Amino acid sequence: MIATHTFNPSVDITYEIEPLVVGEVHRVKQKIENPGGKGINVTKVLHQLGAAHCAFGYLGGANGQWMADALKKMGITSAFTLIEGQTRQSLALNDGQAQTEVLEQGPTISESEQQAYFENVTQHAADAKVMTISGSSPQFETHSKFDHMARILKATDQTYNIVDTHAGELKALLQAELPIHCIKPNQSEFEMLVGETELTIEDCARLLRTHAYFSNCDVFLTLGGDGALVKWKQDVYRATLPHKDIVNPVGSGDSTVAGIAYGVDQGLEPEALIRQALACGTSNALQEKTGFIDVSQVAEIKNEIEVERFEW
Repeated sequence: MIATHTFNPSVDITYEIEPLVVGEVHRVKQKIENPGGKGINVTKVLHQLGAAHCAFGYLGGANGQWMADALKKMGITSAFTLIEGQTRQSLALNDGQAQTEVLEQGPTISESEQQAYFENVTQHAADAKVMTISGSSPQFETHSKFDHMARILKATDQTYNIVDTHAGELKALLQAELPIHCIKPNQSEFEMLVGETELTIEDCARLLRTHAYFSNCDVFLTLGGDGALVKWKQDVYRATLPHKDIVNPVGSGDSTVAGIAYGVDQGLEPEALIRQALACGTSNALQEKTGFIDVSQVAEIKNEIEVERFEW
């Protein structure tokens, strides 16, 4: 089973409107609501891949109930922890030319709710082979965001743990040598992690092999349209993507994380796993919805991705 964690899920609402003019009244042409949050996107893709999964997260209020119902209708397996606070909303105003986003911070999680979450995780720990932690965290009563994530990681040191969060938080977790087995930074996040800028592909490959942060950690360094550099165990691979006309890139990183988790769960060899992960990310970018893939399309894209060991 693959356990996914979304500490700060959101109800994603998109309003399609006429061109935005600040201070004016706008009529909504279409309203779209989706269960959101990076870990929720990971879960949706795993479900589409047919992987055994369980979604963990904090849900509360009317928004939380809506999300639980929506995910249940999709067939998502979950073990959410209920809270007194209200699950946040993320609002996007799309006028056909640009998208303006307004993101709520999210609830504050009480100490008793944190304890309930931890007990929930430990009860299911033996069932999980792979775990993903994705996205931002809400505020926690008494404890820091770092403390909360560290506690979860320490309790799940028998699973293959994939962490996809912002670089500052990830850096602190890596410095603490917590049981993190895979990360998926983009180039700017990677440069923030290692404290260097304007890195070439060769520089990145060298750091993947030599930097202390990555000595016991697999790394999917995504490079947008240029593909990816992947350190898997002791080898570094360069992956090149086919050219595609992108529809909506939002959620492609989450879909890539789902592909990695699926590959580990299925015991795929490195090159097959890399193709699986990047094909999922690419397929998501070809859909209008976020956190969705076309499974038959993924199978086709895998055959178009070139993967080779990086040679100096």
